Amino acid sequence: MYKSSPFEAVHRVLGANFAEYYGWLLPADYGDRSAEARALKEGCAVFDLSSFGKITIKGAHSEALMDKLLVGGTEKCCDGKWIWAAFGAEQADVGGMLRVGKLGEEYSLFILPGQRETVLTLAGASAEEAGLGDIKIADITEKKAMLGVYGPEAVRIADSILPFDVAGIGAGGVGKIALFMISATIIRGSWFGADGVELLCPVSVAALAAGVVAKYHERANITPAGMDCLEVAIAAGRVNYATSPNRGQIRE
Repeated sequence: MYKSSPFEAVHRVLGANFAEYYGWLLPADYGDRSAEARALKEGCAVFDLSSFGKITIKGAHSEALMDKLLVGGTEKCCDGKWIWAAFGAEQADVGGMLRVGKLGEEYSLFILPGQRETVLTLAGASAEEAGLGDIKIADITEKKAMLGVYGPEAVRIADSILPFDVAGIGAGGVGKIALFMISATIIRGSWFGADGVELLCPVSVAALAAGVVAKYHERANITPAGMDCLEVAIAAGRVNYATSPNRGQIRE
């Protein structure tokens, strides 16, 4: 049984061809892969990031735990920013890199698909081993919806259609916004070194967020793009995107 993306209904309206990725049923493409690749390189493409792991670590001992987990510790973790990071040598079985954001005392770990269970287990084991009691580790992957709007025009276009200041978040920035009593997180950047904007919001309002893209994608020149395009971009960006042995090729 595959996990369903909170954006699935909008994907179907937009004509997605689906495949299984790390246990999630997600768009492989929308029928024209060359157009998707071109939009990512020259304009603006939007991706469903549901399969990417999202873990939060907070509490009085959160920094102590992150110091144990990350190579180089938390020295480069600044409030309101995110960085690339790697787990320490004792966790060398975790492939690839993580992205770590910090807002106040809360750290957010953004993880490549297929790795979140390993990261979650290692974080919990490290906290227990070190006796760090005042800490909360939460896997929010299936509680939060996440979209990535990538490409050289992504920030300008996102800023023009979203009802908050996207461009005001500088490169590598992380910020929280509240809109109609709904809290969302905005991340400036991408998984492959290019500029972009990522929106993290409660699953309950995912349809609203995706509906904005569906409404404006033609008018604002936003191209819906699938996981195949994203995988190629990540590989080209030299980020280790591990190959899952259980990835299927189920097409609709």
